[in-house]
Amino acid sequence: MPNGDTHHDANPSATAPGRRAFLAGAAGVATLGGAGLLLPAAAAATTSAASRKPVPAAGQPVPKVLRSLRALEKSGRARTDLATTLPITQRGTTYQMAQEVRWLDTEHFAVGRWDGSMSLFSFQTAPYQGPIISEAVNDPAQQGVQMITPLPRAAIATSNDYSSLALWHARGGDWTRLVLRTTYAYDPALGTARSGAWIAGSGQRLVVGHSNGFLSVWRYDASTLTLTFERSVDVKNAQPTNPFDDHTIEDVVVADASQGVVAAGSEDGYVTMLHLPSGTILSQTVFNPQAQRGINAVTVSGNRLIVANCSVGPNDYNTWYFAIDKSNWSITLLDKKNLIIDTGRPQVFNFDIVWGRYSGGRCWFASTEEGALWMGTASATSLSTVGYQQLTAPLGSALAYQGGDLVMVAYDLYQFTTEA
Repeated sequence: MPNGDTHHDANPSATAPGRRAFLAGAAGVATLGGAGLLLPAAAAATTSAASRKPVPAAGQPVPKVLRSLRALEKSGRARTDLATTLPITQRGTTYQMAQEVRWLDTEHFAVGRWDGSMSLFSFQTAPYQGPIISEAVNDPAQQGVQMITPLPRAAIATSNDYSSLALWHARGGDWTRLVLRTTYAYDPALGTARSGAWIAGSGQRLVVGHSNGFLSVWRYDASTLTLTFERSVDVKNAQPTNPFDDHTIEDVVVADASQGVVAAGSEDGYVTMLHLPSGTILSQTVFNPQAQRGINAVTVSGNRLIVANCSVGPNDYNTWYFAIDKSNWSITLLDKKNLIIDTGRPQVFNFDIVWGRYSGGRCWFASTEEGALWMGTASATSLSTVGYQQLTAPLGSALAYQGGDLVMVAYDLYQFTTEA
């Protein structure tokens, strides 16, 4: 998931009267129109361009939001007003919603989708025209483009299949001239690349979070546009917080570039602090010992960390605020919020979260399963919600913030300026 500064209340309302709107936005396909704006309130890797046969999927891949709802339905905990099966046979589903959005530079960003496509957009023209370039990246059977990580010298590392990364390069620094440079194979035991972060403070390294609970570390040489595998680190939680035995590393962000530390959030509930280039695990903490689902996104600003997850039932929370002790890299819970509109829902995913800034200072943005974009602020000890705006259909959106510009992508693409 995307980063913020270093990456992502009671009776919440989108219409708090008498408070000035701060977001100026435009949407592609489904426009905002007259809607009110949100108000402040380890295996050796080899280089290979050859194709590899993908591992057959264990059943048809579905977004984790739907997977979780199906589990609740089976347990009788979801509302089922209508029949949940029909006398027909399903032959396939193509999900076009976004998996990932990442800024590439100050003007361009990339969107990866479940259908296996990656599209590059110009921020200024995105609401009015299509992408400046679109490429097929993943076999859709591998659940689409799950990881996009920009690298120096106009390069991009992406997920490719269950046992390789793809390295792309924009010739002459022109994103309309993006070409696939090569692919890098790794041990398939690591699983598909699901998240990634580039950190300059560790000697230019790429850290990748994988679907089987591993972090892999790669040295990046910008002069030759090459990646070199260094090590993999098993960061799995033996007692996952989800009922699916899922250990996917959903997000990796820079926690401290100068000290070479990244933070990783996993579906099994672990927040892992990892040192580079040594690959030493500095700390591992279950974000909520009573959690019923795992982590969807993490975002770090200074010594503060926010974790986004899925709340299940009326007494759970989907947003958790921690202090980071950089002397030993432990984290301490400060506050928690449940970003929910319909309190009768059986679950609400906080799909993505990023730190940002607006005219009033530091803030955060989150996108939830109800199709809402939330905004809030953070003090030294607590989180406050400003409000929300319902923009999309359910299932959530990917977010990316940079320098006063916010991008939100589900099926449609929305962009905002925050007056930072």
